[in-house]
Amino acid sequence: SISDIGKSFSHGKNLAKLDKEQPPIGPQLELPKVDSMPRDMSKDGSNADISKGNTHFMKKLPHGVEASNVLIGEVDFLQRHICAFVRLKAANVLGDLTEVPVPTRFIFLMLGPTGHGAQYKEIGRAIATLMADEIFHDVAYKARNKEDLLDGVDEFLDQVTVLPPGEWDPTIRIEPPNQIPSQEKRKQIGQEFLLENVELSKGKSVGKDELEEEEAGHGADPALRRTGRLCGGLVLDIKRKAPHFLSDFTDAFNLQCLATICFMYFALLAPIVTFGGLLEEATHQRMAAMENLFG
Repeated sequence: SISDIGKSFSHGKNLAKLDKEQPPIGPQLELPKVDSMPRDMSKDGSNADISKGNTHFMKKLPHGVEASNVLIGEVDFLQRHICAFVRLKAANVLGDLTEVPVPTRFIFLMLGPTGHGAQYKEIGRAIATLMADEIFHDVAYKARNKEDLLDGVDEFLDQVTVLPPGEWDPTIRIEPPNQIPSQEKRKQIGQEFLLENVELSKGKSVGKDELEEEEAGHGADPALRRTGRLCGGLVLDIKRKAPHFLSDFTDAFNLQCLATICFMYFALLAPIVTFGGLLEEATHQRMAAMENLFG
């Protein structure tokens, strides 16, 4: 019919139009290879194939930029979630993993059981927000262990402004803060965190060596040191205890000690008398309440 001829003709024209507008895909598209990709990317992307992806965004990236990839997923073969934060020794382009062909330096991977996808997504957003902070990714570059990263997160939380979702009204204009935190001051704080952790790690290693040396002998306790004399340890114990010998008796006449003694006496008097009566029957009057009182 005439309508069928018109439909087929219109469909053929649309296909021809699409073929002209869309660039060829498939075997003609060459992906950048990881081994051949240079580490430093130029601003205009001349060293990489940017025929795909967000070329407008690529033009705005500074020289030597590196990417952080946050990968979140839920699977059915896990009983509990697992996560890993990876810092590559050298940045590499990982194929189509990023929106633009820039080398990847950090990877955060989190997998968990199904049913908690929304929570995993929020965790991914939080990690992406952290990596967007200038100070935190400096900490991430220099971090030596997990504690360094946690210190960077604590510093970020100290400076961040959080809006509670239940109380925030989008129609109300939020006034800007009176004083914006100085980035230079935050950098100094971040460097102090790293220096403290380095010193702590060194101190732990030194302390571990000292502990191993002490475990080999008797340690630093003077009571356990070898004197090399007959009854030398006993003589040293008497010398250490002699100045405090008299106070062992005079401290009992302190007002607080006397009050405690009286309280304990009257608090335990009734149970002692009761137990003495039971003990008198069990021992055929060999031990009674009087013996318990003096005991």
